[in-house]
Order: sequence, then C-alpha cells, then structure tokens
Amino acid sequence: MRIRELFDPSKSIDRRIEKVITYETADEERIRQEITEYVATESIEASFERLLDLLDEGMSGGGGHEIGVWVSGFYGSGKSSFTKYLGFALDPERALDGKPFLEWLQNRFTSKPLRARLATVAKKHPTAVVMLDLASEQLAGAAMMEISSVLYSKVMQWAGYSRDRKVAYLEYMLEKDGRLKEFESRIPGMAKGKTWQEIHNQPLVMKTLASQLASKFYPELWADAKAFNEITVDEAHKEDDRIREMIDLVRRRSRKENVLFVLDEVGQYVAARDALILNLDGLAKNVKNIGNGHAWVIATAQQTLTEDDPRAHMNTAKLFKLKDRFPLSIDLEASDIKEICIRRLLGKSTQGENLLKSIFEAKGQAL
Repeated sequence: MRIRELFDPSKSIDRRIEKVITYETADEERIRQEITEYVATESIEASFERLLDLLDEGMSGGGGHEIGVWVSGFYGSGKSSFTKYLGFALDPERALDGKPFLEWLQNRFTSKPLRARLATVAKKHPTAVVMLDLASEQLAGAAMMEISSVLYSKVMQWAGYSRDRKVAYLEYMLEKDGRLKEFESRIPGMAKGKTWQEIHNQPLVMKTLASQLASKFYPELWADAKAFNEITVDEAHKEDDRIREMIDLVRRRSRKENVLFVLDEVGQYVAARDALILNLDGLAKNVKNIGNGHAWVIATAQQTLTEDDPRAHMNTAKLFKLKDRFPLSIDLEASDIKEICIRRLLGKSTQGENLLKSIFEAKGQAL
C-alpha cells in the first residue's frame, strides 16, 4: 500500500495547509478548504454552545445586558477560526457554493443539539457581522491607531465607501443627507468621463475631486478645497458620535437590528499601551450604551482578563482593566491543539487505519 492510500481520501496529502486562519481571506476555494478541514473538538463545541446561549439571552433581552465577549486561548487553539465561522454562520447573507455558511459549520459539529441550537439562534437573531483582523492592520502600519478609528475605517469599507477615511466620511455625510447621487453625477464631467465608483479608491484623483466638491456641497463646513484637505476625520468626531454612526450605518445597509463587531488579535494589538486599552474600553462602553443590547463586540487574545489565571502575567497588569467591559469569557483549551492537528493532518482511510492497527499490534512492542 502506498503512503498516500493510508490517509483520508477526501484530503489530498499534498494539499496546501493554511497555518494561520485570517478574516481577510475572500477566496471561496480557500474558505471551502478551511471549513471542510475545521475540527470542532468536544470543548470547542461546548464553547460554541455557551456563546450562542449568551447571544440569544442578550439579544432577546435588549438593553442592560453585557455585550462584550473575550475569547482567549494560546496560539493555535483556534480563536480566529472559532470567531470567524461563528460570524459567517450568524450572517444570513454569507453563503458558499450557493449554500448558507451556517450549514457548512453545522456539518463540522458532531453534536446534533448544537447544530439545532446554531440554526435556531441564527434564525431568531439575523445579524450583520463586521470582522476586523488587527494583526493585518498592525502589519499595515496602523499599530498606534486607536481601535475605534481602525474599526470605523473597516465599517466604511464594508459599506462600500472609499478606503480613504476622510473621503469615506464625506460619502457617508452625502448619503445620509440624500445628496450622494448628485455628488456622483458631477464626477464624470471632472474626471474625463470616469464614474465616482471607478476612481473613489485612486488616492490622488479622488482626493483632488472630493476636496473641490466638498466646499460646494458643505460651504458651512469647508470654505474651500484647502479647508477640506487640512481637516482630519478625528477632529470632526466625538467618540460616541462615531460609534453611533457605525451602528446606524451597518443597520441601515444590512436592514438588521443586530450588529456584531469581531476584533481579532486584540491583545497583541493593544499590548501594554494605556491609550489603546482606554480606547477599547470606551469602544465597548459606547457599543453597549448605544446598541441597546443588539450591538456586540467579540475580541480575541492569547491573554485572559482574570488575575487568577496563569496567563495573567502576559497582561502586564493593564489588560485587566478591560474585565468590566468584556465580562463574558470564552477560553479555548490549549490541550485541543494536539487533537486538532492529529485529526486534521493525520486522519486515515478505513483501509489504512486497519492496516496500521494490525502492524502496531504485531510490532508495537518492538517499536
């Protein structure tokens, strides 16, 4: 028998193995491979069930409920895949090969009650999900930017606005005031026939045109193009106003009351920086107050937020300040890493398993 024939025939032994699961992956083939290889251990299924119960109770009860969830676990324990697939499953718009993603995740569970629970919660609380991978943002040079600012930019991109933060906010203002179509109609005459959608992510072109038109649409805010160029988005925002705009925008675009913000690698991103920790604290507080129990924040980190945990020393006594904003905890077990690797990479075919068992029974003592 060949080595290839020993392994699970549904998985090629020379397939690409994704070492790290990220939120940014958009390619359907890669997502299909990710979910078909996802291993939900008994403890991971228990964590899914606990989080679904928390979401169901909180979204059913409205304001006053806690909305901050802290998902912790060592590197490789599956924090990113856990939150990514949950978010995909709760979003009714998310599908793969024409089938709701919820069904793909259900197929990875061995527990029938959990499959039913997931379907019930997803149907009862359809949710708009915005995911932010802070590890990739850190690589992109945004490590010192406040999380609320990074998330605001992500929401704007999610809604289809420009990747430029200032221009995106101008688009938001225009749309909210019912003037975006009028603005867009002016662009072809200024951009040699190109539409706004064609150029709104071309930095030099769109900034020039946006600054020229901003003062014409909002002369009370910007007297001329120079005034628009000089102002920063953060100067125009109060923190609670920014959170309110994010939630309102997601609800308006998705037509869903429930909103879920998922922030990956929070612990690594904020590290021991007091300003970033304070901003995250304020973000969670505002989401709770403004969202009325229907807007949630899920954060992932290697660190826990409890002082009585062996990993608490990683917090440098600062992440502990977030415990009141993220009181709902899900801790993925480090012991699952071995089981996940074995089941994902070393699964055998029936014939291969029987052959190896017989060889081990005969030669195991000698080995």
